[in-house]
Amino acid sequence: MVPPKIVVHHPYYRIMFDCETYALDNKSVVYTRHQARSLGRRKKDVAQSFGLHDEWDGSPPAKVFQFLRKCNKACDDNDISEGDAFYILQDFTKEPLKSEVMMVMPTRRADDPGEVTSYLELTSWMLRRDVDEASMATLVETLNVAVQRDDEDELSFAERLRRLNTECGFMYGDGALKGRFVKGVHRAARATVRERNTPGMTMAELARVAQTKGDEHRWLRLEQHKEGTKEREVLAEAARLRRQARAAALPRTSGGDRGYPPRDAPVRVVGAVDAPNPGGGARREAARPMAPDG
Repeated sequence: MVPPKIVVHHPYYRIMFDCETYALDNKSVVYTRHQARSLGRRKKDVAQSFGLHDEWDGSPPAKVFQFLRKCNKACDDNDISEGDAFYILQDFTKEPLKSEVMMVMPTRRADDPGEVTSYLELTSWMLRRDVDEASMATLVETLNVAVQRDDEDELSFAERLRRLNTECGFMYGDGALKGRFVKGVHRAARATVRERNTPGMTMAELARVAQTKGDEHRWLRLEQHKEGTKEREVLAEAARLRRQARAAALPRTSGGDRGYPPRDAPVRVVGAVDAPNPGGGARREAARPMAPDG
C-alpha cells in the first residue's frame, strides 16, 4: 500500500518528497521465513554496494534525499525486493537515527504492528521526520546564491557546492552545477574557468583549473603586499630623517630647548607680600588729610 503523499507546492519538491521516487525495481512486498534466514547474506551484498562505514545518523536532515537514493541504488544493484529492503534499510543507520527507526518498526515479541509496515511507508516516515518544504526552499536558495568566501579556496568552494547540491536532492545536473561554480568563483579566476569550461570537463577538473588561477592571484597579492609594506617602511624612515634634520637646524639657547634660564642662575626677589617697608609709614602719614583746627 502506498502511503499518502506529502503535500508540497513546488513541482520539483513534489518529486523529492514523493516516496515512490525511491521505490525499488523489485516491488515484491512478500517476506517469508526463507528470506529471513538468508537476509544476513543479502545484507552483506547490499552493504558492499552502499559503502562500508557509510551509515547515516540523521544529520544533517536534508541528507535524507541522498541517503534514500543511495539505498535505492544499492538495493537495485543486488535485486533486493521492497519486502527485504524494509528490514535492510535500518542497518544503514546509526544512533540516534537507528533507535528512532527501530521504534516505528513492527516487533514480533511485543506483538506490535509498528507505525510503518512497508518499505515505502518507512521511506515516507523518514522524509516527514527530517525535512519540510520551507527548509528545503531555504537550502535551495543558499545553493542558488552561493559564492566563494574569502576564507576558502576554489577546491573548497567546489566541494561546498557539491554538498549543497546533494542535500538539495541533486537539483543541479553536472552542467548546471559547473555553471553555478563559474558564477560564484572569485572574479580573479572567473574569466579563466569560463573560457576553459567545456561539456566534457568534469566539475573536479574545472575546480583544479580555477585553483591554479586562484593560487597565482593570491601569490601576486602577497607579493604586492610585501612591496607595499617595504615602500611604507622606506617612506616612514625618510620622514623620520627629515624631522631629525629640521630639529637639528633650529637655533638652540644655552638654557635649554625652550629658552628657560638655567637652574643655577641667581633668582632676583622683588619683595614679599607681608615684608615690612622702611619709611612707608611716614609717607602714608604725610599723605593723610588733616582735620581743620577747632
